Amino acid sequence: MHYEIFGVIYTNKINHMNELYIFYEEYKVEVLARLPFFLSELVEPFTANEFYYFIEKHGGKKIYLGKHKSKLEMRLGIDLTESHYCKLCSLADSSGYIEIPNRWGIFSLLRKIAYENSIKNGMANEELIRVFGISQRTILTVRKKLQF
Repeated sequence: MHYEIFGVIYTNKINHMNELYIFYEEYKVEVLARLPFFLSELVEPFTANEFYYFIEKHGGKKIYLGKHKSKLEMRLGIDLTESHYCKLCSLADSSGYIEIPNRWGIFSLLRKIAYENSIKNGMANEELIRVFGISQRTILTVRKKLQF
């Protein structure tokens, strides 16, 4: 896969989003594992399109869960099972809010997954620097982490 979407400012938004959809579907398990637990639970059944739409609409916001599941479902535009709603409530802060990461936070997470997988797959340092814009120090840190 070409990871240029993580290293440059894209001018073709449609192509950019298609690349992100493909990336999300290919690495969905890893993406969900690195999201905050409540968000992972919330978006696990979503397709890539639904996931990015959800982040576009709600990212960067604190969402009040409240006492009524139906109000939260209307606010978020999703259906929740009673057990899923209770699990979300148990993960909320003391005021009953959950905070959805913003688009940039999600993009940064995807970028990190991309360059870590590229390092695992043996991409040369010069190529990593060119494609992802990461430093030599970041590359060395990730390589050390992967060696356990």
